[in-house]
Amino acid sequence: MNEFKTARNWLDNADAVIISAGNGLSITEGYNIFAHDEAFMTHFGTFYERYGIMNILQGAFYNYPTVAERDAFYKVLFDYMVDHYESTPVFRDLK
Repeated sequence: MNEFKTARNWLDNADAVIISAGNGLSITEGYNIFAHDEAFMTHFGTFYERYGIMNILQGAFYNYPTVAERDAFYKVLFDYMVDHYESTPVFRDLK
């Protein structure tokens, strides 16, 4: 029990806490970078049709024929995951 009190004391006195998590946490937020699902097709369907890209991760590492095409993908990605991001209760509780 003493370890829990020590850990609680550290947390109570910390300036910040860094939380490391895998893709499951982003999936909880509705962002599955491995999925070829409705959300992917809604936002990235053009890249699927042009290049056969099946998910966000593949799109992020795809060798686009031009810098403009790569930038277009990242513009859509930024719009989807940053500009229109709305946190879920999981992230609000975490914060």
